[in-house]
Amino acid sequence: MAEVELKVGDYVAAKKFGPLEHSFTGEVAKVYDNSVLVEIKEYDPADKTAVGDMNNRAVVRKSAAKITEKKVDKD
Repeated sequence: MAEVELKVGDYVAAKKFGPLEHSFTGEVAKVYDNSVLVEIKEYDPADKTAVGDMNNRAVVRKSAAKITEKKVDKD
C-alpha cells in the first residue's frame, strides 16, 4: 500500500501521545523524512496545559498522521 504524501498545509488527525491524553487535529507546518511538524488547531480542553507547554506544536510520525482535509485558499 502506497503511503500518502503529506504536504505543508494539509490538515491531519493524530492520536494521543506523551503529555496529551486525547487525539488532536492540526495543520502540517513542516515535513521531515519520517515525520511532520503539526501546528495543533483542535484538541480536547483537558489537554490545554499540555498543548500550551508544547507551544501548540507536535512532531508526529508520518505513519501516525491521517489527512482529514486539504487546506483551502481563502483569497
